[in-house]
Amino acid sequence: MNLSTYGHGLLATALLFAVTGCTWHVSPGAQHGTVHPDDLVFPEQSKAWQKEGRIVEQNDVAKIKVGTTKNEIYKLIGTPHFQEGFNAREWDYILKFYDANQNVETCRYKIIFDDSYEGILRKDEFYATETYWQPASCAKYSQFTQ
Repeated sequence: MNLSTYGHGLLATALLFAVTGCTWHVSPGAQHGTVHPDDLVFPEQSKAWQKEGRIVEQNDVAKIKVGTTKNEIYKLIGTPHFQEGFNAREWDYILKFYDANQNVETCRYKIIFDDSYEGILRKDEFYATETYWQPASCAKYSQFTQ
């Protein structure tokens, strides 16, 4: 069988998704760039590739606002901790912060991205449209420290 370069590319992409179990969205509505808070789905922590999470700087998280690009988020807090696909509409993190007493608090952080992405060939970007915390009390880490 003689497969073209295009055919090999499609086959490789299909195999990559099949092997890695990548997802584009897990919360209903994320594919449209918005999720009702009652419909949020945070993946099980046991399914994270970085199960223990990551200690991050609060001021870096505070820079993530509506309109922040995936590339900017990647530079601020790194790759998502679950198996999000190439065109994922949501990224999930397990973030850790030091509190005032130097204790570590673990939080789940979800970023929802817009649905207007047209592809890398058009030099397009995904933009953050919403962020969510679990537990909700962790939202305090979205504020800049003094």
